[in-house]
Amino acid sequence: MATKKLYFTGIENNWHVSYYFLTQAGYDYTVTLSDEDTGQVYETWSKPYDPSGYPHSTANIILYTGASGKLICTVDCPQSNKLDVDMSNSDLTANGGQITLGKTYTAAFEDYGGSIDFNDFFISLAGWKYYE
Repeated sequence: MATKKLYFTGIENNWHVSYYFLTQAGYDYTVTLSDEDTGQVYETWSKPYDPSGYPHSTANIILYTGASGKLICTVDCPQSNKLDVDMSNSDLTANGGQITLGKTYTAAFEDYGGSIDFNDFFISLAGWKYYE
């Protein structure tokens, strides 16, 4: 089984976090958003084995209540021996970059179940400050 952990160190306490998960791979995937310190699970999503290549996806929003910098995403792929990931992030800013409102992350995974194309699993996640 291959497992990768992503660390969203820019996500802070009491931020809203929007996420989108997508896979078009045949392999099983289980994805968990959780607090690294407490183990609190915010979301778990599973996609069963499906060799058709049909896309499976989910999206939702959470209020992250853990310590700043401790939101993690664990990606498990039981049929794969290796998961590689390409991840990027950016700031959400206003006033010409003077005010930081949040953070965005994207990650593309390769599970080596076929061609090497980094389109086997994809995550898009955005967190922003909560305003009343």
